[in-house]
Formats: sequence, structure tokens, C-alpha cells
Amino acid sequence: MYEEFYAMQEKPFDLLPDPDFLYMSSEHDKTYNYLRYAIQENKGFVVVSGEVGCGKTTLINYLLRHLPEDLQVGVISHTDVNPELFLKLICRKFELDHEGLDKDELIVVFQNFLTASRLENKQVTLIIDEAQNLPDKTIEEIRRLSALEDEKEHLVQIILVGQPELLQKLRQPHLEHATQQETAHHHLGRLNQEEVKEYIGHRLHVAGCPTYATLFSDAASSATWKASQGIPRKINYVCDMALVHGYADGLSTIDESIIKTVLTSRQESTLYSKEKSKEVITSTRPTNVPENTTAPDMIKLLHRITFLESMVNSLNTQLQEQLSTRKVRDKLTLEIFTSLQESLKTRQKIALRYQKTYRRYRKLHNAVRKHLGDRNQ
Repeated sequence: MYEEFYAMQEKPFDLLPDPDFLYMSSEHDKTYNYLRYAIQENKGFVVVSGEVGCGKTTLINYLLRHLPEDLQVGVISHTDVNPELFLKLICRKFELDHEGLDKDELIVVFQNFLTASRLENKQVTLIIDEAQNLPDKTIEEIRRLSALEDEKEHLVQIILVGQPELLQKLRQPHLEHATQQETAHHHLGRLNQEEVKEYIGHRLHVAGCPTYATLFSDAASSATWKASQGIPRKINYVCDMALVHGYADGLSTIDESIIKTVLTSRQESTLYSKEKSKEVITSTRPTNVPENTTAPDMIKLLHRITFLESMVNSLNTQLQEQLSTRKVRDKLTLEIFTSLQESLKTRQKIALRYQKTYRRYRKLHNAVRKHLGDRNQ
């Protein structure tokens, strides 16, 4: 809605992990080069951690665009699954036939794929996002996969990417044997104050904003840095809502007062404070407009109505993102259930064929015995 007002081609602070908008801070640059080096040197088991919203997934998407063409890479982000289902996901990512196979058979299929890839001089990399959700048994299975190797090097490169609690999980005593050969770990840190200012300008520039260098004042950028603590996702939320406020008030510059207004609105929002839900509902309820309302007041009122609509749309977008994630998980569950059904049908067919074969065998066996008995008589 505010894009046209600020002459933008698209929204600059969307929450989706779009690599086109990646700002390569010093921390992101270190992490990117670390991942490139780990893949180039075929390190067997690598862990990258970072706080929620720091840009891990966006960086992965950017990395995928710049990997060698001969690299076979699979990315898995739905991780709260047991070892067998996880192996099915791997096979699906690399387009391997896995229908009706059990866990041991899946491992054989994947290992044969790795061996064939190595003979063709093709490197295989598996990137596991949201790895903090991995069950312990699945982590142990992943570690066994990373240990697959030929005479000289690992057959598969595995990169775990997750929130800081991933490290706590890997350090548990009962997982120590599974991760004691971990190659290396790198942590993606936050943006500093100057980088937050550059981050805001960078995203505005990518979005096509002609005033990207001056739209947010220095004071507004500093206030955003303090509020977000240097975490990109929080910066996106604050800046997006600041532009909505700026559009509602017809402002050509976002100053510190707008940022404070956004933060106050956030604290009072029902999304963050259940105690104030009734107060917010009452404050946003339409009231009658007095007959003596002037034209400027009416224009300001219309701006405010538009602002409230934008607030609703923004909250709806966040809700839709959560629902979308749930739909993907439901779809994955349905696919797994369908796969299990197909496996059951296949096993039933095999059992029926075996039963028919056994009956023919018994019939033939009885006929032979009868024939031999007649000859003896």
C-alpha cells in the first residue's frame, strides 16, 4: 500500500527469506565464506548456529544460487521426524526410488547413490535447516551418514543450521558419541549499529526506492537498532510498520518519533499483550464523525483508517505465513502416510503372490508323492 506513495517497486521489508534482499554484513560475509570453504573442502559434518530471525535461511538461499553446478545439494527444513521418515525425505530430495523400503533399505539406496556420485566426481551436500528440531535419534542417524566415506574423503557433506539450542542438544552426554567428530562450528552474529543503518538503506535500494539514502533519518535508524538488537527479522517488522505509519501521516521522512510510535503500538497490540486486548479493541472501534469536522481532519481520519487497514493486512500476512508452514507440514504428513499405504499394498501383493506360489508348490508336491506311491505299489 505504501509502495506507490514512496515510489517503490516492491515491499522492502518483507519477512520472507528472499536472497535478492540479503545484506552481506560482516557476520553474514564470514558465515557465507565459512560455508563455501566447508563445501569446497568437503568437511564431513558442519554446524552453523544463529538466533531466531538473524537471516540463516536467507543466507542459505543465497548460498544455493552461488554453488557449483556439478554440486548435488538437498535442503531439508522439516526436521521433527524420526530417522526412517528423515531418510525418506533425503531420498525424495535427491529423487531416489524409496517406495516400500524400510530404514535399512533406505540407507543402502542412499549409500549406493553416494558411491555412484563419487565415481562420477560429483559432490553431494545435504543442508538441514531448523536443525534444532531434530529428535536425538535422528541426529544419531545423521552423524552415521556423515561418517560414510571412501579411502580418501567423505561421501556426503552434511551442514546443520539451527538456533542456539541446537548446540545445547548436540552437547548432551548421550549424543556425545554421535557428535564428537564434529568438524567445526560457526555462529552467525547480530548487526551492529552502523550495519543496521546500511541494512535499511540496502533493502530500500533493492526495492527501488529513489530516496533510499534519506528516507529513514539517522535517529530513526539508531532507534531501530536499539529496538531490534541487530536482528534482521525485527528490523524488518519495525521498518515495515514505520512505513505504514509514515504513509498514513503523509510523511516523506521516517524520523525517530515514528519508530517510537511503532514500538508503542506493538506493545499495545493484542498480538503481544493479552491484558490490553479489550483496550485495543475499544480504541479501534469506529466512532461517529462530528458534523463540524473540517476537510484536513477528514483527510487525516482517512489516513488513519488506511493505516488501520494496513495493520490488519500486516497481521493477516503473518497469520498466513504460520498457516502456510502448517499446511506444508500437513502435506508432508499426507505424503508420508500415502507412501506407507503404498508400501503396505506392495507387501500385501507380495504376500498374495507368495501364498499362490506356496499353494501351487503344495499341490505339485502332493501330486509327486501320489505318483511315487502308485509306482511303488
